Amino acid sequence: MAKAPYVRPREVGNGWVYDIRPTAEVLEAFPHLNVKPRENYTCIRDANARGYEIKRLFEAHKAGEEVEVRADSRSVAALVDYYKDSMAYTNIKAASTKRSYDGHLSHVQRVHISGKQFSKMFVSQVDYEYAQRLWLHIQDDVSTHKANHTFKVLKLVWNEGLRAGKVKANPFSLVRIPKLPDRQVMWTVDQIKGMVKYCDEQGYPSMGTMIVMCYEFCQRPVDVRTMKWSNIDGRTGVSNFIQQKTGKQMSIKVTNAVQDRLHLHQHRNSDDYIFAYENTGRPYSDDRCNKFFRKLADGYGLPEVPLHSQFNKDGSQMYSTIWLADLRRTGITHASQSGCSDRELMALSGHKNPQMLVVYAVEGEIESTNANIKRGLL
Repeated sequence: MAKAPYVRPREVGNGWVYDIRPTAEVLEAFPHLNVKPRENYTCIRDANARGYEIKRLFEAHKAGEEVEVRADSRSVAALVDYYKDSMAYTNIKAASTKRSYDGHLSHVQRVHISGKQFSKMFVSQVDYEYAQRLWLHIQDDVSTHKANHTFKVLKLVWNEGLRAGKVKANPFSLVRIPKLPDRQVMWTVDQIKGMVKYCDEQGYPSMGTMIVMCYEFCQRPVDVRTMKWSNIDGRTGVSNFIQQKTGKQMSIKVTNAVQDRLHLHQHRNSDDYIFAYENTGRPYSDDRCNKFFRKLADGYGLPEVPLHSQFNKDGSQMYSTIWLADLRRTGITHASQSGCSDRELMALSGHKNPQMLVVYAVEGEIESTNANIKRGLL
């Protein structure tokens, strides 16, 4: 069989291997093809198909068309592409989660250690030793938080490759990464009341009601932001919805404060969402919700707060803005301090494991004071 352009046969033992060797002109147009060891195949039909593909795309490139050559099937970039085409990735419901995964993968693929960009490495070259060095590089270059979350995503990518037989092991599962301190940022009751009042005064009651509902329902902002009128039973006053992150069916009775604010939001013929951005009359997107909350929080003067047991590289205290998502932790903590049982907290928050409540139910002055009262010290 005749060989295609850029295909070079090479005898190995009793058989043949077919290397892909693009010309300097092709490599200038598609620099990511310049990898070592060279892309090669044991079947000449597969090699020819690849050679003709590169030729076709190079001709299109010279004609001024915008084209993209797929990565070597053995490369990290190809494995990432495979993951993004998989059900594991496409079935992720939260758009914000996908954007987070995409951001981590985009960043790590550009990392250079061992003189080669991570995306161009063959998956067979990524072993336990390399994984350790990669984590340390990201930690030093960005932060421990970034390194840990990047490895969380890489574990998912390599697990998908394991199931498909594209990799033989998952080195990212073997690396023992340090546990980050739990985020313990909470709102004060005065901050909640003040922010709601400020949102109303600025003409944005939708954000004020979202703040109230995130706190009183103890739910993630995404589940509140996407709440519909049909989720609220008009006869019983119970809100029934499914948490987007967990798929848990929730039933929470509408609280007095939420009920008092629902009249501020009108039913629309265009959709059934309770919350609409006042400037457009359309439902909030995830990005719009986060950006507009930040704008209102800055306008109100919601302060930065110290992060528990987290420090910058120079040893100084690390600070963070207060997030809309911190209302969930605040609500669960207040419910815990009010004497709610684990079962009651789980029904309110949607957690399936009571151990997970430790992340949210922050222990503080009230608990330590109660302890000393029981000891007879106060």
